[in-house]
Amino acid sequence: MKIRRTLLALSSLAVGMVLSACKSCTAQHDPRPAQERFKQEEANANQAIETLNPDGSVPAPKAVASSGGAGGGGAGVEKYNSFCVPCHDADGTASSPAAAAMNPRPRNFTDAKWQASVDDARIAKVIKEGGASVGLSATMAPWGATLSDAEITEIVKHIRTFKK
Repeated sequence: MKIRRTLLALSSLAVGMVLSACKSCTAQHDPRPAQERFKQEEANANQAIETLNPDGSVPAPKAVASSGGAGGGGAGVEKYNSFCVPCHDADGTASSPAAAAMNPRPRNFTDAKWQASVDDARIAKVIKEGGASVGLSATMAPWGATLSDAEITEIVKHIRTFKK
């Protein structure tokens, strides 16, 4: 009988220690800050944009930037045009009808507030590992298997040229 009480007391103590350790662990791995940032970025991306001209006609397609552009250099512009333009547009505004149909909308790279709030490492991580890796939309595909780190760096430089 005494052994049972001793074992019960020891097992209760062990369970209490495990549970207290879990409490400190959950504080360390709290997903709420990433969820709040995702909601903020989703709200910014879903702002209304005009996809038609004032007279109701469809706007002419935007010209793709030339590879001799400023900032990102030739390789950055070419890779951006190949991988990023379908969703973010050549001018970085994500204002095409295709982008408007996406939910959430792709990032508008011309947003000065966003440009100031994010560093190059985060942009590179999103390009390399996809949006879900940083709590953003999973519709932003990971390009790390296709693009080298140097190419991603050049794309980030090109994205920075859109700042208005």
